[in-house]
Amino acid sequence: MVLEVVRAESALTRKITIHTSGNGRVIAERCQNPWNSECESNNIAVYIVYRGERIPLCWRCWREVSRKNVAWEGC
Repeated sequence: MVLEVVRAESALTRKITIHTSGNGRVIAERCQNPWNSECESNNIAVYIVYRGERIPLCWRCWREVSRKNVAWEGC
């Protein structure tokens, strides 16, 4: 199994590509919490839209973000 980090033009888009034997390929997303760039969990709980981009958040980061007193803008 080979792990490779795929970086797109957006700094917020981080994905792990896991190549398996044969023709199979699995893509797993990492947490992209814009307030905690250190998090690399792939246990995604929700997706939020931040600055026009769909951002995956892991359970731990989502718990922290959801408990803060912030005003969320409507879609």
